[in-house]
Amino acid sequence: MSNPDQHQPADVHPTASTSTIALDKTCPTPDEPACQDGLFPIRAVANITGVNPITLRAWERRYNLIRPTRTATGHRLYSASDIQEIQRIMALSAQGIGFMQIAQILARESRLAKNHHAPADQSLSAAQESRPEAPVTPSAQGVNLVESLKQAIIHMDPLALRRIEQQAMMWLPPEQVMNSILIEAYRQLEERDSWPDRDMGLHWFGHHVRQRLEWWLLQHARKPSLSHPLVLVDTTTDHRPLDSNECRLIMSLAGKCTVQLITDTLSETQRVRLVNRWQAQHWVRLLKPSEPQQACTGDLLSGSTRLHWCQIISDEQAFSIAPNGVCQGGIIRCQRYLLDQIA
Repeated sequence: MSNPDQHQPADVHPTASTSTIALDKTCPTPDEPACQDGLFPIRAVANITGVNPITLRAWERRYNLIRPTRTATGHRLYSASDIQEIQRIMALSAQGIGFMQIAQILARESRLAKNHHAPADQSLSAAQESRPEAPVTPSAQGVNLVESLKQAIIHMDPLALRRIEQQAMMWLPPEQVMNSILIEAYRQLEERDSWPDRDMGLHWFGHHVRQRLEWWLLQHARKPSLSHPLVLVDTTTDHRPLDSNECRLIMSLAGKCTVQLITDTLSETQRVRLVNRWQAQHWVRLLKPSEPQQACTGDLLSGSTRLHWCQIISDEQAFSIAPNGVCQGGIIRCQRYLLDQIA
């Protein structure tokens, strides 16, 4: 008797480069169950995710990672959420996290999702809204991770940094790891006046946070549309790492848009060409308080792209639009302004 899920001859090791889920692919062969009721056979899932059927079956048997439904004849059928979980597994595996740990991470995320039913309180007063947005209050475990992470940054210890990130991923969902652990530790160290090799340490960790932010944006990317536009973001100084407020700003934009960071090694001309080629609806350029606006003008952009200049300063109450078009203000006011312009 043949195996219900026909084996492929070779295994494929999963990579982190797989694109986000594309559920409009058709079922590829007539000898497997057709896509119905939002369910996909194993070969269709392999085509969508790039993960070999043998690997999918191994994840199910050895680690209980994926639990597809079965037909009366034993065929596996995967839902859209199953496919998203496969892509999550691939992303965690690409970071060097073992499959037993991944199983624990996914189980915890599932518990958190089930317990997260309380509606958000929309009754903030005007005075509360005018105050700076406080970072998400971390748990005791989160506080310990932030303190350990700060020590790893101060000592510029990449092995300790990786170990702390793996611990955070076991206990917290990715967005909270970014906001409450990585960016929060970054913010606290920026506010610390002096420590040995402070500038070098912040520069080193700033580039690390950018890499993690690019990964997070890729995992949350979706096809741009009029209601969910493509927004490209860059800094105007070559090789300058994003600071913590700029990271927070980008995370907030990603909730309403598809955000991608422009590589900072590109020349000004190449950046303009890239924005035009990708047909981005918006281009946000981040300036440090001491940086002047660059000479690039909207004349070089295609007619569909809007250019925004943003300069985040420490004074949360201040906000202004300069004659040259630069919005300048605290992080919360800049967030609101850009979201009003973009969303």
